[in-house]
Amino acid sequence: MTSKCNLGEQPPDQIEGILRRSIEASLKRLRLARLDLFFLHSNVVPDADHVARWPDAAARMTLYETFLDHVRPAFERLVAEGLVGAWGLTGIGHPEVIIKLLGERPAPAAVQCIANLLDSPGGLKFFDGPAKPRTVIAAARANGVGVMGIRAVQAGALTSAIDRPLPDDHPEMRDYRRAEGFRRLAAELQTNPAILAHRYALTLDIDTLVLGVKNRQELADCVAAAAAEPLPAELVTQIDRSVNRDRD
Repeated sequence: MTSKCNLGEQPPDQIEGILRRSIEASLKRLRLARLDLFFLHSNVVPDADHVARWPDAAARMTLYETFLDHVRPAFERLVAEGLVGAWGLTGIGHPEVIIKLLGERPAPAAVQCIANLLDSPGGLKFFDGPAKPRTVIAAARANGVGVMGIRAVQAGALTSAIDRPLPDDHPEMRDYRRAEGFRRLAAELQTNPAILAHRYALTLDIDTLVLGVKNRQELADCVAAAAAEPLPAELVTQIDRSVNRDRD
């Protein structure tokens, strides 16, 4: 069983208490005595200058030095106490920092990483340049870190239709337009684009895929994708060519 905590940037003497309270609240809801895996859900970022450039997302950011000096030691103590089995990172944040952390010791047991054909974190991107999710996945593999894929349908951009009102310039709407060719290909294949997007995500070098489903139909789509045969290599190539994907 896993849980996560968006820590942000907190006073050092409060960090461990915040993490403990988050874990205890999760355990109470789950009626368990221990979590298998506990994720830092903040974006680990290089420095305070980076936070200042993205003020609207500041509450989602933890400084690299804060992580090294206070968060990672607290995680290690929680593991030693047996309150959690292991700890992990949400790897949507600054890609170079995430890659650096994956190579340091002690390393996380797992990283949550973007796993969609657009290589896009959509509205969760708070840094300049490409997101580099495939480079992050490769770094995790090289360092023995497990990979949990997330955002397989990129918040609806890889489905038949966005299911909520968004402005035209929203990142998810831009991704939806980028995926027009993908939806045409899904129609030619007579398949649901959400199912095809999940099947594509499962071809990536990940250990498991987190399902952000909201209803039974979305769950049924995920089950259908998992039950289907692996996508043949030639179809993966077709899918890649159907979108304007930012490559690492």
